[in-house]
Amino acid sequence: MIIKPALKPRVFPLLVFLIPLAVRAVPEILMSPYIVGFDPVGYYVPTILRWLREGVSFWEYMATAPLLDTVLMQLASLGVPLTLSLKIIPPILHGFLALAIYFFAYKAMTWSNRKSLLVALLATLYFVGLRVSWDMLKNELGLVFLFVALILLQDGKKFWKHYGLLSLAMSLLVLAHPFVAVIMFVIIAITIVRMLLDFRYGEARSLTLTSIPATLLFLLIVYARYVMNYSVIGVFSARESEGWLSLFGFASYQDMVVNTLSFLLYCYLPLLPLVIVGSRRLNNLPIKLWVLWSLVAILSPIISPNAFIPGLWRWTLMLVYPFAFYATEALACLKAKTRLIIGLILVALTLGFVVMPSESPFPYYALYPYYVPSSMLQNTVPLRDCQDTVDELRWLGSNMHGDARLLAHTAFYGWALLVLDEDRVISYGYGSPGKAAQEALQGGHDQLYLIWWTDGDGWHGQPTVPSSFKEVHRSGRIAIYNYAQTD
Repeated sequence: MIIKPALKPRVFPLLVFLIPLAVRAVPEILMSPYIVGFDPVGYYVPTILRWLREGVSFWEYMATAPLLDTVLMQLASLGVPLTLSLKIIPPILHGFLALAIYFFAYKAMTWSNRKSLLVALLATLYFVGLRVSWDMLKNELGLVFLFVALILLQDGKKFWKHYGLLSLAMSLLVLAHPFVAVIMFVIIAITIVRMLLDFRYGEARSLTLTSIPATLLFLLIVYARYVMNYSVIGVFSARESEGWLSLFGFASYQDMVVNTLSFLLYCYLPLLPLVIVGSRRLNNLPIKLWVLWSLVAILSPIISPNAFIPGLWRWTLMLVYPFAFYATEALACLKAKTRLIIGLILVALTLGFVVMPSESPFPYYALYPYYVPSSMLQNTVPLRDCQDTVDELRWLGSNMHGDARLLAHTAFYGWALLVLDEDRVISYGYGSPGKAAQEALQGGHDQLYLIWWTDGDGWHGQPTVPSSFKEVHRSGRIAIYNYAQTD
């Protein structure tokens, strides 16, 4: 990567913001008018629409880490369509994350403009960073506040306004995402311990007091998740009765070990030589603690399955940000020709992820579809099926009469709510459509429909539908089925 030295310093922040924003906007443009990302369709649309219609209890509100939800609700209440918000916010958020990384490198680490620009672009345009931006919007918002907090933490100006801003950034981080907040608390705790060892008791006391509001908010969210029967910082119900590892999708200890290590290698193999070299040269405490905590969270169940920390794949993805600093440190020492070759490889990975369709993806991205989508050009369904999904739901809206109901998997529930009345849709999550139909019949609904792919084309581990469902209409690969009750 070559950046002309003639660029004025004030141009660098503008480039840092606009380049990641523009790259992240490409899939939004190619997907137009459809939303990019699984969570925006599968989680945000159902949640925000329900909250706007029915309201939300205090405990459910707090359990979700509600900062981004609140922004979406406020925009919707002002008349901004939810689908529009979910297309505009992700690119802007990605730009702000790059800007936060840039200023952390420039101000807290005293790197040059060029080097700070490079780390910001590497962290946000490497395919792992783009995967985070694909649908982990709360995670990304939390990362913005994490880097703001780290800048304030290392700022030498220690006065009450400074600590007030730090406390605010930490509190907003907790409200944005509890996973990212854990990283912050680890860094803060070790920093306080280091201050005490250096006999800086006044600074340690001030930082401790500054952390109290964020700590209380974090404990409130933990308790709210307990009240709502959520896991503390995971996405699994506490009522599951299966074995501990099976809660996280692993069939055995060996399966967990292989999956964890291979996914870690998959994510960072292209950067690994640079990370190893850079880690020997760069000595920054927050970056080092971030990496150490993430590796502890990722590898602890390998040492003992009883030490399982939820979100192995999420901790793995978030390593991209500290690793980008190590890789940048290594790149700065390489010859221009070597940097150019590495840059071309990384650009190819980025383009393959951003512009290639999910049905013919860049081969590297077909290896871990559960954690990393094969292409950014999809949400809960691939781009090629988006219009057919809308067409089938509209057809159903015109042909579903009386007490008929649509059974909707999580992949189609958000879609259905955007087209049909909510009381005509029954969500069955990731469960069995046959079981959902039986329960709906017991509830008095005698005519049931199902939306899914045509037989053999299904996603999400369900290539076909049960034989009790009969196809009544199709558009492309998407079909509407009618439930035929059997004795």
